[in-house]
Amino acid sequence: MDRDEQDNRGIDVISMGDLMIDFTSLGINADGKMLFERNPGGAPANVAAQVCRLGGRSAFMGTVGTDEHGEYLCRVMRDLGVLTDGLIQTEKCSTRITFVYLNEEHERFFSSYRSPRAEIVFSPADIRYDLLDSAKILHIPSSILYDEPAKDAVEAAVTYARGKGKLISYDPNWNKVLGYNSEQTRIMLDFIRHVDVLKISGEEFEYLFDGRPLEQVTAKLVESGVQLVAVTFGKRGCYYRTKQAAGHLPAYQTRVVDTTGAGDSFMGGLLYGLSRVSKKPEELSEKELRERIDFANACGSACAAKRGSLLVMPTMEEVEQTRRNGTSARLLCSD
Repeated sequence: MDRDEQDNRGIDVISMGDLMIDFTSLGINADGKMLFERNPGGAPANVAAQVCRLGGRSAFMGTVGTDEHGEYLCRVMRDLGVLTDGLIQTEKCSTRITFVYLNEEHERFFSSYRSPRAEIVFSPADIRYDLLDSAKILHIPSSILYDEPAKDAVEAAVTYARGKGKLISYDPNWNKVLGYNSEQTRIMLDFIRHVDVLKISGEEFEYLFDGRPLEQVTAKLVESGVQLVAVTFGKRGCYYRTKQAAGHLPAYQTRVVDTTGAGDSFMGGLLYGLSRVSKKPEELSEKELRERIDFANACGSACAAKRGSLLVMPTMEEVEQTRRNGTSARLLCSD
């Protein structure tokens, strides 16, 4: 896309990383054949979509193939309003495909085809520094930390963004079916030292920190420089910690249909909320922090009430409806 086609002023969040096709299981047809629905996905792409759906401005930097799936994903992101100046189509790899299955509790599990992966060919030369100049937050997943040239691009982008005073957010997006080796786990953990905002699921927390106590580990993370740690537990809500406050807010109770994008919706909602204020996350009062965590919880719950991920990130109206109709976390956890 020509850089003049989209206005990159005042970007709230830039996401780097994977944009892919999720083939989501729809069950078995009358002939006994399994049916799948094509859905756009990828954790950082979901985050960018969520920010836009809430009325914020987001951009995406990454790589997809020149195949039909890649063309489709580029159209989807543009139609959602995500700035795609940094989204590149490459002939080096095909667009990544993942198959998503849902169990009886509507929890997801995956069958992923990792190699070759289009997102890992994104190089330092592909970085749009003008987008970084305009952004408040740079969001990174772990999927682009392991392989060159993508890991070099992450290092360059993070170094530049930090030098410009931007916030760095990180969601490891650990998935047990991908079979991480010890070196990948080390890299996943080591990147936390570059991070201002860390969102991590309870399952990821258990894996990465060997079951150590939640309060102890999060306190050390904050002491080491992470401004905000948010540990999500699905229907059990979120534990948060900054220098100013620590606590737990329960999730909103909704009818769960598909949890595929719920964590990314939470992340997008949280980053949207953080982008609305001039304060750093560590400077937020407990009231301000709880409001943003509560809002992010509502985003995740609203997303889980629909099938899919990127295309069903909730709007502001849907999030506020969830807050009105659901059990109020603020009432349950009032000081």
